Amino acid sequence: MGAGGIPNRAINIFEGRKLDDEGEPNTRSDLYQNGKLKQSRWYGPDGKAVRNRDYFHQDSHRNHKFPHDHNWNWANNPPRDPNWVEPDYKNFN
Repeated sequence: MGAGGIPNRAINIFEGRKLDDEGEPNTRSDLYQNGKLKQSRWYGPDGKAVRNRDYFHQDSHRNHKFPHDHNWNWANNPPRDPNWVEPDYKNFN
């Protein structure tokens, strides 16, 4: 299932440093770095990001639990909520 329980049409795979904030509607993009899954991002029906899952990143304060999720709200600037939440495996798998 994709964002909000909508079936994914595709999982797009990328290698590099960052995923786009907008993508193909109702899909997930996975970002790999040096062959390891770093981040997944789900896109809603309008193609805008709705959720991230971080598998690893810099954590110099050691205050992150991995994996963790971030919600997106496009009414906010920036839209990605900096506070992490527990992964939602039911709606974002």
